[in-house]
Amino acid sequence: MPEPYIAEAQVGHWVSEGVREAFQVAGFDIRDWPLTQHLEKQVPADALFFSPLFSKVFGLQYKTLYHNSEDFWPLDEDQHRTLQERRWIFYCCSELKDVADHRLALHFARFYRSRFEFKTSLPTTGLFRGGGGYFRWGAFYRGLKACRIGHKVRSQSELRDLLEPFSGRARLREVQQIQELFLADFSQRVLFAERLFSRRTE
Repeated sequence: MPEPYIAEAQVGHWVSEGVREAFQVAGFDIRDWPLTQHLEKQVPADALFFSPLFSKVFGLQYKTLYHNSEDFWPLDEDQHRTLQERRWIFYCCSELKDVADHRLALHFARFYRSRFEFKTSLPTTGLFRGGGGYFRWGAFYRGLKACRIGHKVRSQSELRDLLEPFSGRARLREVQQIQELFLADFSQRVLFAERLFSRRTE
């Protein structure tokens, strides 16, 4: 029976730490939010990240490495279908096999778009139909800066719309909390920019 090398929750925690540290080393702020199971059904990401500098939000759906006769990442069909509707969320497939390498978790990660045809498992070697390859962190980060990856958020309502549809008070409360964390500074900056623009046109 297939078994994971390391628990997915632990791998996700280490990768999230790596993302935060990478932005901090680059001199940028980053906010992250681990999603509850309630909201994850609508927004298929284990964690959301928002960069106030780029005004970009992106999500990661973590996958830990399993082994049987060969190594692979198991996929879920419903989750994959939902991911394909939200192109700003990526599979983050960890190659970690040894907990001693946890500080390098971000560098042991592959970032896949969900464009490929669903398979029950993603192989670690060889090509697969429609896969289009994967990113390492450096290329993923450059894609964020160049606006090829992630979703640029221009307003609070745009972020809310991005996280819909959802139902139930628990999910609504979580979406409101995400907005408060991600957009507190962003909202002030937008208002400030609007004031500058209006002064120039007077």
